[in-house]
Amino acid sequence: MKILVAGGGTGGHVYPAIAIMEELSRQKDETQIAYIGTKRGIEARILPSYPKIHFYKIHIRGFARRRLFQNLGAILLLTFAVAETLRIILRFRPQLIIGMGGYASFPAVFLGSLLKKPLGISTVIHEQNIEAGLANRFLYPFVDEVLVSYQHSKRYFPRAKRIVITGNPIRKEFLLTKRETSIYHRFGLDPEKKTVLVFGGSHGAAILTQAVMRAREKLSKSEQIQILLITGNKAKERSINKEFSSPGVNNLVVFRYIDRMSDAFAIADLIVSRAGATTLAEITSCGKPALLVPWGKAANEHQWKNARYLESQNACAVVAEKDMTSLAFLTYIKETVMNKEKLVQMAQNSWQLGRRQASTTILGEIRTLLEGAQT
Repeated sequence: MKILVAGGGTGGHVYPAIAIMEELSRQKDETQIAYIGTKRGIEARILPSYPKIHFYKIHIRGFARRRLFQNLGAILLLTFAVAETLRIILRFRPQLIIGMGGYASFPAVFLGSLLKKPLGISTVIHEQNIEAGLANRFLYPFVDEVLVSYQHSKRYFPRAKRIVITGNPIRKEFLLTKRETSIYHRFGLDPEKKTVLVFGGSHGAAILTQAVMRAREKLSKSEQIQILLITGNKAKERSINKEFSSPGVNNLVVFRYIDRMSDAFAIADLIVSRAGATTLAEITSCGKPALLVPWGKAANEHQWKNARYLESQNACAVVAEKDMTSLAFLTYIKETVMNKEKLVQMAQNSWQLGRRQASTTILGEIRTLLEGAQT
């Protein structure tokens, strides 16, 4: 069996794809897996470490709102990407194409749907966010099945041939990694202190880094709280570590990137992050309380909609970027982390929202679809 997965650009599309491909690679049958993504996205850095996955890079760029000339260039690249993708499909000959959303998924899924009869290709798309993305909204009438993470998302696919709520798949390591003293020591942290994990997704978030920096003097005086900050930026990591090298600052640890984010999640008592769909799937599957700061420039405000859903279930608190002053940041962290009852309640609500079997559910849908195509 040959399966082609398409998507990329950000961790929000790539990491769920990896979770699905890891599940597929564990199967006993002779499944060959290939991935189509961008040359500059996070997939170009991560996928080379997965030898069982054939990685094909295409030249493609997303569309920019209200920027005509940039979009003309994007259209030309899209034409080129379609030609590149067609060659990949004819060479690899997949029985199934899975689109994980985003502009990088469009050529493969669209071509797969057109080639369904002559090449026997089935097509599936997966939507991670509550509000469906542009690519998936365009593609869904043509595909055999639509998989969504939330009940609310079904309204964006009214004419889907088949639609199933699966949840958003996360990597297995998040479910298996437990809180251990060795992890604290590896990060240079104290197991006796409450740990706040601050990160902004695969590319980092300057506003979260700035909030920590503005509050660093008061944070450095805390004997009960420590911060694990992930910047997503190498230059920023170096400059912050240089500032933190001064005496007395020993409860703030900074990294540009952590390969095993599951380790950071395991020791986190509170998570401060953006509200991307994959991040929220990881938070809820691990049952972590969170302070979410949605990215204001996300398409169709989808991060705000993701965050508001969790907030409505009392699984997190939501703060606007403009309100992320050092005082607000410090106050919330202290009020939450030191309030055991609030922390436990938020963690329980988060856990109840988690869909820890998403990868298994998606695999079951894939099997059913392929078996139906063969009859």
